[in-house]
Amino acid sequence: MPKILVVDDEEGIRRVLVEFLAKMGFEIIQASGGEEAVGLLRSGAEMDLMVIDMKMPKVAGLEVLKEKKNLNNVRPVIILTGSIDAEKHYPELKELGLGADDIIYKPVDLFELLNMVKNKLHMKA
Repeated sequence: MPKILVVDDEEGIRRVLVEFLAKMGFEIIQASGGEEAVGLLRSGAEMDLMVIDMKMPKVAGLEVLKEKKNLNNVRPVIILTGSIDAEKHYPELKELGLGADDIIYKPVDLFELLNMVKNKLHMKA
């Protein structure tokens, strides 16, 4: 089964996402923030997809995504955001090869997330 990295500094949200995706049969790696996610990327940790929060202290999701690009890590990404003005990041996301269809808004509809995950991993719904 595919391995998903879930990155969110909010423990409650991360726990819900991890438990849900694990119940759906995915193998999960988790990071409690951007620093930990960058460390996992640099270590070459195996993953098939990243689900990452945009707004985190110290190292934001956008910085993690820039590091991902620098490391030539081509894994697909789903961006989590609670911000209604996520559109302001579209130019930077476009530079990173990401767009509006890569974003899911909090509070997360778990089944919408599941459909996005399956779509990104080219799995049957």
